[in-house]
Amino acid sequence: MRRLFLHINVSLDGYITTPAGDIDWRFADEEFERHIDALLESIDGMVFGRTAFEQLAAYWPTAGDEVSATQRRRMHELPKYVMSRTLRRTRWHNSHVLGEDLAAGLLELKRQGGRDLALFAGGQAATSAVRLGVVDQLRLVINPVLLGGGTRLFDDTYPTTDLQLTDTHRFASGALLLTYDVAASSAER
Repeated sequence: MRRLFLHINVSLDGYITTPAGDIDWRFADEEFERHIDALLESIDGMVFGRTAFEQLAAYWPTAGDEVSATQRRRMHELPKYVMSRTLRRTRWHNSHVLGEDLAAGLLELKRQGGRDLALFAGGQAATSAVRLGVVDQLRLVINPVLLGGGTRLFDDTYPTTDLQLTDTHRFASGALLLTYDVAASSAER
């Protein structure tokens, strides 16, 4: 069974957006962009919350030279799955709405053959996926900034989830990629 991992930028104080909803505060450098290219080449699909999906669907189809050719190509060709109970259809190439039973939809995607799936979501969708018990790994890019407010990564109720640190990487920007596997004891609860 393939894994579903959450990959998200977060400030040191736990926010994923500014109070105005801005996500352009992340620390990026050439090394980080190469990391994103490699990540997109390593997966067979992406999962988004509705809000993140709508924002990205407005940007990526017309993205230009400000992003790498790999990112433009993979964001176009990879299957995109939307965690939404309200969205009925999408216009972004190769995108699909998971529908009412999110847990069943995500588990079915994980049961299919192929490489891992990346959850690129907002806080609400990330929390929902953790609450549903379908996230196998968290890849948190901790950025060296205090935002002082905004949208928290996890700001709702979810079960206690034990994590095991499996990898760390420091980018030249000072951002840290911390990779945590969901402990077997949490998956069995």
